[in-house]
Amino acid sequence: MRTLLICGLLAAAHATTLQQLGLDDMIQKSTAIVRGRVQSSGGVIHGSSIYTRYTVQIVEQWKGVPTAQIDFLVPGGTANGLQQSIAGAPTFTNGQEYVLYLWTSRSGLTQVIGLSQGVFVSANGMVSRPTITEHMLDAAGAEASDSGMQMTLQAMRTRIATALKARPPQ
Repeated sequence: MRTLLICGLLAAAHATTLQQLGLDDMIQKSTAIVRGRVQSSGGVIHGSSIYTRYTVQIVEQWKGVPTAQIDFLVPGGTANGLQQSIAGAPTFTNGQEYVLYLWTSRSGLTQVIGLSQGVFVSANGMVSRPTITEHMLDAAGAEASDSGMQMTLQAMRTRIATALKARPPQ
């Protein structure tokens, strides 16, 4: 019994290593970039993993197929009485406004790009992302660190528009 408990604890305590993504990387790699308000959330099981599904009412959309709302999944959460935690996975507050960099796989699964890297809180004309503390590597595989980001909402709009004009989505 003790071995089973230890194995269960080890499986739940796995670490996350993130590839460091700059803002321009996220702009190019995202399939959708939106500013919206979280309307609802709930746990779902997809394959052998638990996810939290969020529904966001879109206020502004800068990239992707125009839509009034979007659903996306974040790894980890609670579903059918089971709980799974994933280091680096963002959490959202219902009613809060965010700028989200999203990516949809060929199978149709939409997620935040770079886990917490693709999430900015939007309030009072500003967008911000706190420092990410998970283990991070740069594109060359070297240790990297993150210092968070903050800018005006207008500066983010301009940055997205400039990056998409320089290199339009394919």
